[in-house]
Amino acid sequence: MSHILQQCRNTFDDAGARARLRERLGSVPRRLGGWTELALAGALSIDMPAGPAGLILGSALGPVNETIGVLHDVLSAAPTMPFGFMQSQPAISLSVIAAQWPQIVRSTCVVRDEGFERYAAQLADDWARDGVEYTLLGLVDADTGQSDWALLAGGAI
Repeated sequence: MSHILQQCRNTFDDAGARARLRERLGSVPRRLGGWTELALAGALSIDMPAGPAGLILGSALGPVNETIGVLHDVLSAAPTMPFGFMQSQPAISLSVIAAQWPQIVRSTCVVRDEGFERYAAQLADDWARDGVEYTLLGLVDADTGQSDWALLAGGAI
């Protein structure tokens, strides 16, 4: 069964998330949506060991809120970021985070609901049986600025 190696609770406002990205990466990556910036800023609080890893990103409404924001801009004829809709897609967030750690070989974004923790633990265990040694698990909620992360180690089942 998987067990927790590291855990970090983070709360950021937009400026705090960007400051963390500047501190850890030297600059803020361009063309990221706010939810992706928040997720990446929190993920960078974890020290990833070498070895095959997975990434599970959970959020109740993160991608939905990003999509609604883009649609609001379009419907109100406000200027929109050229890649606004793309940045609302969870796959973009996963690829941005995974780019920081080349050892990430699997990733998924799931809805954070009452069964999230159980599902994430089961998925990490399933991946461990397939040789994934670590799973980076994130819980991201832009409404509260929450970007909490844990590093799980796979174990024998």
